[in-house]
Amino acid sequence: LEETKADIAELAGKFGTVTRIDVDIEKRQIMIDYKHSSDVVEKAINGFNSMMIGGEKVIATSESKGIDESVSNPVIDTNEEKEVDTPTGPKPMYSGDKLIPERFAECKRVPKIPNAGGATRKYATLVADETVKPLLQDMLGELMRLQKRAVEDKNAKARRRLVMGLREVARGIRSHKVKLVVMANNLDEYGIIDKKLQEIIDLAREESVPIFYEFNKRRLGKAIGKSIKIGVIGLQNADGAYQEFKKLISFANRPG
Repeated sequence: LEETKADIAELAGKFGTVTRIDVDIEKRQIMIDYKHSSDVVEKAINGFNSMMIGGEKVIATSESKGIDESVSNPVIDTNEEKEVDTPTGPKPMYSGDKLIPERFAECKRVPKIPNAGGATRKYATLVADETVKPLLQDMLGELMRLQKRAVEDKNAKARRRLVMGLREVARGIRSHKVKLVVMANNLDEYGIIDKKLQEIIDLAREESVPIFYEFNKRRLGKAIGKSIKIGVIGLQNADGAYQEFKKLISFANRPG
């Protein structure tokens, strides 16, 4: 609650001149005193009521000098829970105590269909050459090593070699920074994921950026020395593994 005090002070200032803000973390309450008349207090109450702060709904009431902005939810009266009007529409989603914007929450509500057995999905076309996997593994491993070393050495001038994640890779292709993409061949069927992976495939085709699908999620994670599953990696800078990169580009440029 203390973390939101500055934000509340800024909001409170929109209704009038604030003379004091007191925070009671134990009671989860904030007392705001205004300099002006009761009209200002009433305006502040109306403004704060039903506002979401810190992931909770504000209940604002007036006292002798201001408003008692109680963020306890639901409202408790004589140890019995009152009925609280349930807003229409989908239930809000939170990450910790932060409200997830509805445009992202909508995507998260889409049922996720796990890829049973980790089978290769239809979007993935593998290269019919057994030398491709070792080339990819050597290239990704070396570029990740160099990238980590640059971070440890605090080398601010070092260009980022790899980016990860559907959104970051799509952004990198769009800005002409990503030169090659390695996408896991067994991504789960999931509304937002399918939409984003298709966006990457379409962007890569438009920008002539090759995509390799030789690894599943777990193997792709291991290729860069991680124990977690990785969905997609974009290569922005091949310095340190240019020979492997050059050979992979030659595979991508082969006809058929």
